[in-house]
Amino acid sequence: MRYPPVRRDRPDSSAVKPVKVQDKMAIQQNRPLAIFCDFDGTFSVQDVGSTLAQQLLPEKRARLWDRFGQGEFTAWSYVMALLDGLELSEKELDRFLETIDLDPGAETMVDWCAAEGIPFRILSDGFDWNLERLQALNNIHFEYSANHLEYEGDRWRLSPGRPNEACGCGTGSCKRGLISSYRDDHPDAFCVHIGNGRVSDLCGALEADLAFAKDTLAPALEERGVDFIPFETLHDVLEVLRDRQAERGSREAR
Repeated sequence: MRYPPVRRDRPDSSAVKPVKVQDKMAIQQNRPLAIFCDFDGTFSVQDVGSTLAQQLLPEKRARLWDRFGQGEFTAWSYVMALLDGLELSEKELDRFLETIDLDPGAETMVDWCAAEGIPFRILSDGFDWNLERLQALNNIHFEYSANHLEYEGDRWRLSPGRPNEACGCGTGSCKRGLISSYRDDHPDAFCVHIGNGRVSDLCGALEADLAFAKDTLAPALEERGVDFIPFETLHDVLEVLRDRQAERGSREAR
């Protein structure tokens, strides 16, 4: 879900120059990778929830968008006010989801991680129903964490996936908490986060050992002086990760 900007001057994301951009040598060779990737606008081209709301609820979205920008809602309460109770049949939703494109590097990313034995997981502040359908529509499979959507007749009923009151993100699925939980079980893991949004992705990027960022996430990290690697598509991310794996394999062979 793409959220409205807060009311303050921000740099143009297209002109962002990171304070200190990490390069592939910053990925520690002696720690196993674990990759966490945002879905909307990162693994997919379009933001599913925002695009749907723009098409079906433009006036309501505009009103709530303004109130969110004024600080009246958390990220999750904004989503609930906007989409909980939405009347949209399963068939209509499927027709909409058929218009959602995956990033040109999405399938290659999933296949490469599987071939390399690298854990890959989508962390989404969207909904499990949509992710299940998009996997089926695109003949792709990935593990994921997301919020829950179920149908009551033709109406949406929503519930949060994993909120985290200790984090200031206010989302239904806190990516900081999800990555931290993985790290608790895999303390040696080198956690990589890939994302594009300043609201739902920022805490995950800060929690990870390395962040790939674009769109509004990039200037949000820049403002905090946090290292990140800019990217446009997942092909760019793969180029860095493949080089790292090749270097690691070369060192292990010595």
